[in-house]
Amino acid sequence: MSKFIKLGDACLVKRGTTITRKDTIEGKVPVVAGGRKATYYHNIHNRESDTITISGSGASAGFINYWSVPIFASDCSTVELKDNAQNIKFIYYFLQSVQEFIYKDLRFGAAQPHVYAKDIANLSYPVFSLKEQNNIVNKIDNIFIEIEKIKELEKIKIRKNISMAQIYLDNIFNSKNNLLKLSQCCKIRPSKSEINKLDNKTEVSFLPMRDMSINNMLVVPSQKRLLKDVRGGYTFFSDGDVLLAKITPCFENGKLGIASNLCNGIGFGSSEYIVFRPNNNLNNKWLYYFLKRNSFRVNGAKNMSGAVGHKRIDKSFIENTLIPIPSIKEQELIISKLESLFNHSKIINDTIIKKMNEIDYLKKSILTKFLNININLAA
Repeated sequence: MSKFIKLGDACLVKRGTTITRKDTIEGKVPVVAGGRKATYYHNIHNRESDTITISGSGASAGFINYWSVPIFASDCSTVELKDNAQNIKFIYYFLQSVQEFIYKDLRFGAAQPHVYAKDIANLSYPVFSLKEQNNIVNKIDNIFIEIEKIKELEKIKIRKNISMAQIYLDNIFNSKNNLLKLSQCCKIRPSKSEINKLDNKTEVSFLPMRDMSINNMLVVPSQKRLLKDVRGGYTFFSDGDVLLAKITPCFENGKLGIASNLCNGIGFGSSEYIVFRPNNNLNNKWLYYFLKRNSFRVNGAKNMSGAVGHKRIDKSFIENTLIPIPSIKEQELIISKLESLFNHSKIINDTIIKKMNEIDYLKKSILTKFLNININLAA
C-alpha cells in the first residue's frame, strides 16, 4: 500500500484567470472556460503544454482534462508541477481515477455546482518515486492506446450501421413519382385560433428544446403548464403533429419527433420548432422518416439564414421541399419495414454502446489497480 500526502503538497493547484469571450483577442489558443473542450480562442496563453484542468462550475464542474497544447485556463482550476519529482501525466491519471469521487463529494451547489481548487489540493495523493511514476504512466499509456483502438473500431461499426439505414431511407424517398411540396400536403405551423375557446386554466403539455429527442420517433413531453402561461410566446401543436427544430445546431443534429400523449391533446414548446400537420393523404410517420434523412439536413443547412450561432432554416426551403407521396396503403407497408429496420439498428447500436461503456469501466479499473488508490480520498 502506498503512502499518501495531500495533492497540494506535491503540486500547485490554483484557480485560472477568468476571461470572457468579449475580452479575448481572436487567435488559435484554446480558452478552457470550464467545459470539456475549448469554446473560443485567444491569441495568448497562460499555461504551457501538458496542463491539467478541472472544470470549476456548471454542469461539467469537476471534469478532469489534459491538454497537450498551450491553453488559456479561465473558469477552471489548474494543476502544475512544483518540481521535477512528479510526472504531470501521472497526476492526470490519478485525478481521472478519482473522477467519480470529485463529482459525488466535491461538487457544491444545486443549480450551479462548483468545485474548488482548495478541495482538489486536499485530495489524498499516492507517493511514488519519479521512476515508478514514469513506469506506471508508460504502462497505462500503452494499455489505453490499445483500448482506444478497440473503441474506434466500435465507433466505426455504429457509423456504418447508421449509414446503411440512411442509404435505405434515400432509396425510398428519391422517387420522382407523386411529388408534392410540403406546403401542399401539410399545414405548416397550425394557428393558435384552434384553441381560442379553451379556458386559460387548461393544462397542456410543454416541450422545451432540450427535451426534444434525436432518435425517438414519438415525443412525449414530461412537463405541463397552464394555457395562460404559454399561449403567447410559444409554438402550438397537437397530438400527431410532426415537430422539427429549425435553429442551428439543433436542426443539423436531427432534433425531430411526433408529438404524442399530450395533456388534453395540446402542446406548446420552443419558438424554434417547425410544426407540420399532414393532410389525410400523408401519414405522419412517412413525413417523420422523410425529415430524418441526413440528405435533407445537409440540403437544409445550405438554406439557412441569420447571424452565426442563430441561423435558422429558411421558410421557403421547407415549404417548397418535394416529398414523394404514394398511396396511404403503400406508405403504411413501407413504414412497417422502416420501423423494423430502425428498431434492429437501435438494438445493434445499444449493444455496441454497452460494450464501449464496459471498456470505459475497464479503464477505471486499470487506473485503480496501477495507482493503488485509497478509499479515503479527502485528507
